[in-house]
Amino acid sequence: MMTTFHWIHIIVGAWLAFVNFMPILPSGLLLLNNTVIGIIVAIYNAYILFAKNNTDVKSD
Repeated sequence: MMTTFHWIHIIVGAWLAFVNFMPILPSGLLLLNNTVIGIIVAIYNAYILFAKNNTDVKSD
């Protein structure tokens, strides 16, 4: 089942993959963009994993 968590990862992952090949941002901003988005994704994942204790795989 696709949750908001999954959709956010798909959209952010697509942005990080394709922005490098499109002349949207100059190289300095591209580095900053990738760094900031990476930090946001890491914090969001840590929140989902640790604060909400929500994972896709449940152990029996």
